[in-house]
Amino acid sequence: MKTYIIAEIGINHNGDIENCYKMINTAAAAGCDAVKFQLFRAKNLYPKSAGMLDWLDEHKAYSYDIYSSVEKSEMPEGWIDKLMVYCAEKKIDFLASVFDKEGCDFLSAHGFKTAKLASYVATNIPLIEYCAKRGLSIILSTGGATLGEVFEAVETVLKYHNKLALLHCSIQYPTQLKDCNLGVIETYRKAFPCIDIGYSDHTKEVSEAAVQAVYLGARIIEKHITLNKDMTGPDHFFALEPHELAKMVADIRKAEGDCEKKDFCIDEVIYGSSEKKIYSHEKHLRDFAFMRLYSGRDICPGDLISANDINILRSGKKEHGLEPKFIKFFDKYKITAKKNIKFEDPITWDCILG
Repeated sequence: MKTYIIAEIGINHNGDIENCYKMINTAAAAGCDAVKFQLFRAKNLYPKSAGMLDWLDEHKAYSYDIYSSVEKSEMPEGWIDKLMVYCAEKKIDFLASVFDKEGCDFLSAHGFKTAKLASYVATNIPLIEYCAKRGLSIILSTGGATLGEVFEAVETVLKYHNKLALLHCSIQYPTQLKDCNLGVIETYRKAFPCIDIGYSDHTKEVSEAAVQAVYLGARIIEKHITLNKDMTGPDHFFALEPHELAKMVADIRKAEGDCEKKDFCIDEVIYGSSEKKIYSHEKHLRDFAFMRLYSGRDICPGDLISANDINILRSGKKEHGLEPKFIKFFDKYKITAKKNIKFEDPITWDCILG
């Protein structure tokens, strides 16, 4: 069976649609099946009070306001139709990650049949259910999630349809080969035998992990691409340049042939563990970017809190709110505030119990 290869453009367009066209050309020439973009709006992703982000790549240190940086990385909606047409001309699929209900509605309105959901959405059960209700096929990355959380996400989708694929990955950028733990692919294949399993690869290496994933039964491979690793931005330095992408695709196609001939070996280091859990190298980004409940207004003690008063956002540097699945309680029951809750404060049990 042919592996479906997704070239993740993401935010590596750097605000220039010409970069998108160039990367689409690169992906098509390399033989990829799809390119993928990210449809997000800062207002639906982080609180404005999320704080500062400090990080270090191989060349220099960075420090910037989280919300402002995300806002600058938004892809203009006006690009979508142009990029869809261009992808059709190049005979390559257009895919997009969505992070909120608005993004899901946008895809549906434009006739898309598939939504990609990032690992940071894996516990956002309300959004997963919303996409499933709309009938969209879902490709869900699962880095940083527990097996129990993955089961909950899968069960949510299966209430509506079975058009679902799971991607194993690690939320470490770049992922070290020793941290890939591709054994989880086998765990997924046993736990979810009727669902396509794939791998979203964040390693710097061109194809070592991707090839091993194919040997283990992955049917989808996703990898970030760039025009040049030295471009400004957090996702360039570990992404594949055009010549590397072409090599990865060729290596994956060869691996498919190896599988048919049963002529391959599993690398024990890359295989790692088959246990699906929150690994130590994932904890920081899970705490930083998994979705939580935050207040959408100032709330006084005794105020009734409805779901409309709550936003589902990434934490950034803020204290964690409740997991998104608990938002349903605020629609189902009359819940009042037990203390002052300021705009963008986390919604916690302490806010409503006591």
